[in-house]
Amino acid sequence: MGIVSSKLRNSARGQPCTFQIPGICNHDPATTVLCHLPSEVKATATKSDDFHAAFGCANCHQAIDNHILSREESLYYSMRALQRTLHIWVTSGLVFVPADVTRSKPSSKIVARRHIATGETIR
Repeated sequence: MGIVSSKLRNSARGQPCTFQIPGICNHDPATTVLCHLPSEVKATATKSDDFHAAFGCANCHQAIDNHILSREESLYYSMRALQRTLHIWVTSGLVFVPADVTRSKPSSKIVARRHIATGETIR
C-alpha cells in the first residue's frame, strides 16, 4: 500500500477537474474525486501514493482508467492535472514546500583573518 492521506483524498470534493480533457470532461465539481495516476508504487490492486494523484471528474477519471486516450494524450493530461493539483495543495497548505532561507549579513564583530607572517588580510 502506498502513502494514504485522508486530507488529500477529501480535498478533491467540490474541486474543478484538473484534467479538463476536451470532449470528455463534464466540468461538474460534484463528480470530482482524487484520481490516482500510474507510478512505481502502483500494481495490481494497489494504488499510487495519494500525492501522486489529481482532481478528476467522473468522465476524465473513466477515460484515464480505461485507457481511452492515446498513451501520449494520457501522459500529457495526467501530468498537467498533477501539476495543477499540486499547485492547489501547496497554495492551500496541504502540501508544504520549504522556502529558501536568506542568509543574514556577516556580523561586524567577526575580525578578518590575517596571515601570520605578513599580517595581510586573508579573504
